[in-house]
Amino acid sequence: MAESKGNTVVPVGYNKRDLILYALGIGVTDLRFLYENHPNFAAFPLYPVVLGFKGESEDVVGFPSPPMIAASANAGITPKGPALDGERHVIIHKPLPPGGCKLDLECRCVGVHPKRSGTLLESEMFLMDKTHKTHYATITTGTFYVGVKDVQKFGKSHSKSVKVPNRAPDRVVQQKTSALQATMYRLSGDYNPLHVDPGTAKEMEFKEPILHGLCTMGHSTNHVLGTYGNNDPAKIKSVRVRFSSPVFPGETLETRMWKLPGGAGEVRVVFETRVVERNKVNHHSPFLTLNA
Repeated sequence: MAESKGNTVVPVGYNKRDLILYALGIGVTDLRFLYENHPNFAAFPLYPVVLGFKGESEDVVGFPSPPMIAASANAGITPKGPALDGERHVIIHKPLPPGGCKLDLECRCVGVHPKRSGTLLESEMFLMDKTHKTHYATITTGTFYVGVKDVQKFGKSHSKSVKVPNRAPDRVVQQKTSALQATMYRLSGDYNPLHVDPGTAKEMEFKEPILHGLCTMGHSTNHVLGTYGNNDPAKIKSVRVRFSSPVFPGETLETRMWKLPGGAGEVRVVFETRVVERNKVNHHSPFLTLNA
């Protein structure tokens, strides 16, 4: 087990409507994730990433989220400026019940890494049903706190670099996002004003509100799952993404995929997502592991 600081438990919950809203927010078109009466209705496998923002609420919630507040407090960090998504690693242990349920999100700090312009804080979250002793997902998050310095280094880095193969991609999927994509996605719980308020975006030196990093991660995951997993949510074992540049709502995402050998019973897909209009790579060092 990784060295850690603190242990905060955040109660979370969701229903069928929440699952459908999330799927719409990440550009899903398969009815098994959009229609509650579909014979194979299911939670999109990346849905656990929003539960820390949403909590148990069925209404608009504040930002930053309870796990972010807990992680920075456990690390002794006092935010002085923007908090930017750096990286996510999601391990799916078991698909979520499609009918909705109440769960616990256990949060702890596993790394504090001072950088030149701020501090990278790594936290680990376990999505659990303690009543039935079920572990649904493990989520490792890297958040960069701009301007935070003079903190004590703690823990090892959980970040990993993956090289894209030096050959043409095996498969490519393009999808144009909606001008209202961020407005739709935020209904799943991430109400950071950076993604909707032009004034906040300009304060953070963006020309306009940007798309949530986790929204673009959802699009990419959906592209890979549809291409190599036949949209079967039980296929996904893990996804890792490092966010490298912003996406503006309305831009076109292109996911380039390379299928590689995985471990026993696994398929490993390295992918790269870029903004077509600006030829700018959005995801760095991403890969997804599927059950073969």
